[in-house]
Amino acid sequence: MFPPSAQPSPNQFASASPSLSHIGPPVAQYAATSGLGGHGNAGVAANPPGPSGPQGPGLGPMMQPTQMTPGLGGGMSMTAMPGPAIAQVSGVIAQATPYVSRSRIYAFVVDETGMPIELGSGRFAKCYLGEERWVESKTTLRRPVAIKALQRGVSPEDQMRFQMEKEILERVQGHPNIVELLGSGESDSAGFIPPMIRDRVENDFMLLELLDMSLEERLKGARQKRRRDDLLAVPLRERIFRVLEYVVPVATAVEFSHLVRDTCHRDIKPANILVKLPDPNLRGSQMKIKLADFNVGKVADPDLDVSMTRFQAVPGTLYFQSPEQETNTFELLVNCTQGSPEVEFFEDFYIDIYENDSFALFNRNEMYSIAAADRTRKKILLNRPFAEASEINVRGRVIKSVGRPADIYSLGAVFYYLISGAYANPKNLFDAFRKFVEYEKRDENNSIAAYIEHEYRTIQNMRAPKAEGQGAPDLAPEDRFFSYKHYLDGNGELIDPMILMIIAKAMIRNKPDSYCLSYDLRTTGISAMVHDLMSLYIAYGIDPSARIAYTNDGYQAPKKTGAMRRAFDRFFKR
Repeated sequence: MFPPSAQPSPNQFASASPSLSHIGPPVAQYAATSGLGGHGNAGVAANPPGPSGPQGPGLGPMMQPTQMTPGLGGGMSMTAMPGPAIAQVSGVIAQATPYVSRSRIYAFVVDETGMPIELGSGRFAKCYLGEERWVESKTTLRRPVAIKALQRGVSPEDQMRFQMEKEILERVQGHPNIVELLGSGESDSAGFIPPMIRDRVENDFMLLELLDMSLEERLKGARQKRRRDDLLAVPLRERIFRVLEYVVPVATAVEFSHLVRDTCHRDIKPANILVKLPDPNLRGSQMKIKLADFNVGKVADPDLDVSMTRFQAVPGTLYFQSPEQETNTFELLVNCTQGSPEVEFFEDFYIDIYENDSFALFNRNEMYSIAAADRTRKKILLNRPFAEASEINVRGRVIKSVGRPADIYSLGAVFYYLISGAYANPKNLFDAFRKFVEYEKRDENNSIAAYIEHEYRTIQNMRAPKAEGQGAPDLAPEDRFFSYKHYLDGNGELIDPMILMIIAKAMIRNKPDSYCLSYDLRTTGISAMVHDLMSLYIAYGIDPSARIAYTNDGYQAPKKTGAMRRAFDRFFKR
């Protein structure tokens, strides 16, 4: 989803689509073929309209009235509505309907050799540069888009994941920080996919808005080294504002998907955060941040099971995935009694079992929801009695639930990664938290605020300057091997405890002041995290509503043109 340096020229398009090669005066034919299984009322074509095509006079009033029907891949297609057809004779008034149809066409952009311009490639899809044109536009409006197509030869599971991404991305539309889905289709026009890449991709695609690069590429300079954002090259205070410009939009997008669309992303990482850089020539231009790639998402709808959980362990990226994703399924030696809701287990494990997790025997299709687990009695309590034949000493498996808490964890991990200057590993930080996570005594020390305060107090004692002739300060025995490397950024500076508090409340999810509990799939804790992130602006002396004044650092005031330049413009730009 990354554009080339130059805009496409009018003749840089793939060969004409057979189903749209007749675009022109026969308007009834165009009305019948303009809807190609896209999203909304967006049609998909392989060639742009010519001068005598839909942009010509008389198209709008003569088009057949259409209605929107569900199309393949979760999109919409346009079909003729019942009733008499619109007359094609001048002066005849069309039948009044409550519907208005506006069509757009899409095509691949090709280079001078006829090869489509590839923007990127993932596990199961490739992305190419395309262009959108508005059919009824009086100004020949065009804009570049990204065409994401399914690769050939992928597994059935990846094919299903691509279809799920269409459905989930369509469900979460409506937020300015979620990538916009312009359309989707499957097996539409046979000529839509250019011949030169038909052996690489299927005729199964999504049409997405185009952005510059991913956040990971922005940080590492993989695409444009001159535009790399080196977070370690700026002072810590300025870095905080830069990081917030990345994290706050993503957090608000997650809040919208959780609380409004009841959908989880489950793979939040810098590579799935897209960036549109501000125009350096415009002082009012703003950077845009979009959350993308919902292909492992989950919809919490009792009538619609749209998730990858039923296929395998929920995938993710090791740096940023939550513990329940890292070890999504584990085995236990169990005894199961038919008619009893209790399952006896005999092995110890370090991952807690909570409600909303699932239990099943290996090679059995029956799944049981878990109500609770008692480690003392070594019992798992199911939500319903065990319905199959009794089994003794068999291998059972527990499948951890992955939902909203996983998004909150990943968002905290991304925040930590960025605030360290894209240097630190969030897994090392969580490993440092592990002993505190396992601390279960209910006292005043069992809170994240008390824990972070103690950690930083110990760090300050160790870093305090020593008096002349004085040795190392006296430390408690439990602090003698204390390491605080995970609290430092890439420059060796100590991360502000106020920032680390937000990170810890997102990654530690079993304390009274955590943003959520790891098993609470209906948590609204993301709102508290968004509030705390926005509060950092105030804590550092900036009004959040005025933070745009601190962005667009690359702006350069336009230079005044000289006499020679003005003469050149007058001569060549008449």
